[in-house]
Amino acid sequence: MSWFEFRRRVPGRSALQILWWDLSRKLSGTVLRIFYEFHFEGRERVPTHGPVLFVSNHQSNLDPIINGAMVADRQYTAIAKEGLFGFKPFAWLIRSYGALSVAGGAGDSAALKVALGELTAGRCILIYPEGTRSADGRLDAFARGVLLLQRRAKVDVLPMAIDGASDAWPRDAKRPRLGASIAAKVGEVIPAAQLAALSADEAIELLESTIDRLRLELRAQIRERTGGRYPLSRAADVPRTPMTLTPKSEGRRPPKVQA
Repeated sequence: MSWFEFRRRVPGRSALQILWWDLSRKLSGTVLRIFYEFHFEGRERVPTHGPVLFVSNHQSNLDPIINGAMVADRQYTAIAKEGLFGFKPFAWLIRSYGALSVAGGAGDSAALKVALGELTAGRCILIYPEGTRSADGRLDAFARGVLLLQRRAKVDVLPMAIDGASDAWPRDAKRPRLGASIAAKVGEVIPAAQLAALSADEAIELLESTIDRLRLELRAQIRERTGGRYPLSRAADVPRTPMTLTPKSEGRRPPKVQA
């Protein structure tokens, strides 16, 4: 595959915008490697054609950069609340990477509509189903919006996991800290047909358990690589507790789409 196959990589986007993404991704990846010993694996599992729903856990403000390094030539669209576009220089920057804004009052239905439009056009969407950054690195429950989007678009899901980022930039910190170690991993594609055959609860459970398993694998790798210095939080060493699957649990979580 060629990096210059722009129509394949991001249908409908200009070559200049895609090249800008490539340059920024390479530079930011270099910074991550220098300051955080950044290591990732599984890039070969990223589909080279067609719409894909990227689903990742969310540990820090560094995550979009980390995810960008993982998916390489399949640039994703991020959907952000309108409030993030208030500071004009930052708004210009994230728009230059293809980010789209959704008015806060429009709620999740507007985000869902925008995301569906991107996937229908053959592009990729990144979703953080936890809705916000983890407080200690553990995986929080996924909102139902990710499944609603997947089922309406009928697209495959690519699970991705990040660990160590909550040490590098904790949720309560105003700026990143140096010295942590970050790792990321791309999992195997989960076909749309496989998710369609499951109940809503079973599908959410599959997404959560797959990503948490990848996260724990990364956590063990970081601990081995750093001689136990990182990750700092021991609370996140424990696997997530699967939710109880009952007929009444189908509507337990309100739809929520965040990227």
